This record gives sequence, structure tokens and C-alpha cells, in this order.
Amino acid sequence: MVDVNSFDDDSSSSTDVQVDGSSFRSVQMNGDLSNVVLKEVVKLQLNSTSSSHKNCCICRNDLKKNAANISSEDRDLIFFTRNIWIPEGARCCADHLANHQLKQEAIDQIKPVSIRQAELNSADVQLLLNKSQIILENHNKKFNFDDLRGLTEDEYRLLTSLSKDDFNEFVKIVSLSGIRNSSNRSIRTAIGIYLCKIRLGLSNRLLACMFQLPDKKTVFPNY
Repeated sequence: MVDVNSFDDDSSSSTDVQVDGSSFRSVQMNGDLSNVVLKEVVKLQLNSTSSSHKNCCICRNDLKKNAANISSEDRDLIFFTRNIWIPEGARCCADHLANHQLKQEAIDQIKPVSIRQAELNSADVQLLLNKSQIILENHNKKFNFDDLRGLTEDEYRLLTSLSKDDFNEFVKIVSLSGIRNSSNRSIRTAIGIYLCKIRLGLSNRLLACMFQLPDKKTVFPNY
């Protein structure tokens, strides 16, 4: 189905066209088509949680003083892995978070409560594609310390000899020393690799394979 609305004056005409949920606009000046497409919008129907600031969007309990905002990274993760949209600014109980990330049990608990219509332009679509690629790459990593949900408690102890909470605390302490993220690895990954090296005595080549680094020289680049 195609809907067309146009207006004319002495020097120009404009036409809005809607085709299968996408909207386009072309402007014609003095009989010449000067701009073929000025606006392109795709309309999507999304499974959505609530966006109330009074109720938790996860368990729907009343929010009091322990409310917290859900990060954009977690919102993207849930959208691409659970097909559930969490509106920007949605809040949840602070107990659902660990180190500012949603716990896995909280993610499993999330359910949509309504269908929300969203309009996305070409830039929005490109941004979503980029985010989905990042999430896919992170999920494909064999060992991922950057995703707080990527390793279990037993895997933390096996690889580093530390519990997950102790590892997170150790990262906080080391981060105060001035260590910075690099193009190949984050602070968390660098610390995880170092602890794996101490505990398991693995070669740099094997560590590079485990953590998907370019080569063994990037495992400890300063040595």
C-alpha cells in the first residue's frame, strides 16, 4: 500500500510517500528534483518492558531508595539476545545489579509487558547493526573477562584462583595505579591474562589463542 500526500506553490512541490512501513520525502524545486530522499524511517513493533520510575522493569516491585538505571550496554544485550526492548531511563531494583551490570538471573526474569512502536532512521539502523556485531563478537570469545556474566564462579577460580568478587575488587585496586585500556585488551582482560599465567603457567601463544589476541607478542607487550 502506498500513501502519497503533496503540496504545491509557485516554485516548489513536496511529496511524502509511505511504502510498507517506510517513509520517504522528495522535494522538487522549479521542476528539478533537487533532493531525492530527505527522510527515511522504518517503523518497528517491539516487545517492551515498562518505563515507569515507580516500578522495577524486571520484577515490577515498587521502587524505593534502592532504584538504579539500566545501562545502555545491558539494554542492547537484552534487545539482541532476548528480543525485549527496555526503554531508555527504565529503572530496576539495585539488587538486580552487580558492578553496574544486570545479573544473569535478572536477565532471565525480564518479560515484556506491551508492544511499543519505534521509528528508526538509517543512522539508527546502522548503529543497531554495529552494536549487534560487538555483542556477537563478545559472545564468541572463548574466555571473556570484560563480560561480567561471561564466566562462572568456578571458571574464575579455575583460571585465576580468585572468586569473581575478589577478582572484581582486585581490578578496582589495580585500576587506581594508572593502568589503561589498550587497543588489544582491556584492563580486566590484562589482569585476567596475568593471573592465568601465574596460576596455570601457560605459554603466551596459548594465552593469545584463549583470549583471541592477534599474536603472542600482544599478551605482555612491554616484556
